[in-house]
Amino acid sequence: MPIKRFSWILAYLHLNNNSLQSRRDENFDKLYKVHPLISHLSNRYESIFRPGTCQAIDESMIKFKGRSSLKQYISKMPIKGGYKIWMCCDESVFACQFKIFIGKVEDVEKNLGERVLKSLSEKLWKKP
Repeated sequence: MPIKRFSWILAYLHLNNNSLQSRRDENFDKLYKVHPLISHLSNRYESIFRPGTCQAIDESMIKFKGRSSLKQYISKMPIKGGYKIWMCCDESVFACQFKIFIGKVEDVEKNLGERVLKSLSEKLWKKP
């Protein structure tokens, strides 16, 4: 894709209204600008795909070398730096649900894995 076309798309593509964004000192959402796209993709994945009985919930890294407050560094991963995403995948390796890790919610967050596991598997328990 030519750089001019990419710049044009980047300038005119807006997914959320910037004037309604909360200030940083209040309940600030780091993913505010792309939140509608993320929620739409997650809802579509759930509505289209009927997962099987075997599910896996794990973290995944999307490689990113730029500057971002969402970027994580985990030395024991094959991809050491990038965006950390919690994914619920089927045995066919299709992502049924996903959540982007935005950082600490509190000073010290206990039972992070348990909280993510419960939130991603909640809809599986409710399905008949």
